[in-house]
Amino acid sequence: MKKLCITVGVTLGLCITPLLADSLSNSLNGMLHQKKDDTSGMVNLNGVSLNGKPKRHIVKKRVFKGRPGKTVIGHYNDGKAVHKSEADKYIRKVTKGKIKDLDMLPKKQRLLVLSDLQKMYAMKHFKSRPATAVIATVDGKPIHKKEANALLKKVTAGKIKDFDMLDKKQQAMLVEDLAKPIVLHEAIANDISPEERDEIFKQMWLEKERATISVTSEEMLALYENKKAQILARNPQAQIPPYISLGEQLKSEIIKQKIMSNITKEMKISIHYENNESSENLDKIPTIKEKE
Repeated sequence: MKKLCITVGVTLGLCITPLLADSLSNSLNGMLHQKKDDTSGMVNLNGVSLNGKPKRHIVKKRVFKGRPGKTVIGHYNDGKAVHKSEADKYIRKVTKGKIKDLDMLPKKQRLLVLSDLQKMYAMKHFKSRPATAVIATVDGKPIHKKEANALLKKVTAGKIKDFDMLDKKQQAMLVEDLAKPIVLHEAIANDISPEERDEIFKQMWLEKERATISVTSEEMLALYENKKAQILARNPQAQIPPYISLGEQLKSEIIKQKIMSNITKEMKISIHYENNESSENLDKIPTIKEKE
């Protein structure tokens, strides 16, 4: 056993690893090629491993460290500071705890967080004006806040009811929608004659009435047969269009008849003659008898 150990030890001592030999050789060759007056060099053993293995480079894991919560990251519209702790709290809420630090986000997303905080702060601290407040004028005509509130409630299905809760861009868009009917009314008043205006109103009213009146297929067929009989009575050889091709025309005529019937149903007519007696009192006028 002793002889074997000695033999192994000698063998390891003679067999210098290639890495060790190369390192020493390179270092020594460098010294030989140096200038004679250069005495600053020593044998470089930094790259030499005593056990024949290269040195391991230990990479330290980088620990993320965000700014403290009291850091001011912006300001609300009223000048109040926005602290990072508020943003961190908001991020934890919207990400359900997956992200807890604002500084972990890229710049674009950080700006979006600030925008959300600004909107939430504005909705919580906004100052509401009374409903009678004038929020805008269009060609000198005032638009009151109550008009804006009514439209806002309608377009948001009741989710937002106060005009002052909107930002400036949203308020401008809502006021523009309120201004359009005013401008349109002025254009109509300036460019359309009273007769044309009356005709427009009449057509609008008729369309409104049409929407409330229903027509059955039996009514349409009855009108078709009635017209067919009248035409054939005048001309037995006349070509009558098929019922199916006159559907919309028949329906429109029946609707007009019903509209006129509804109008005249409650109508009271009183005719005045030369003696200023109305037709309602004709039965009270004494008859004239001839003298015998």
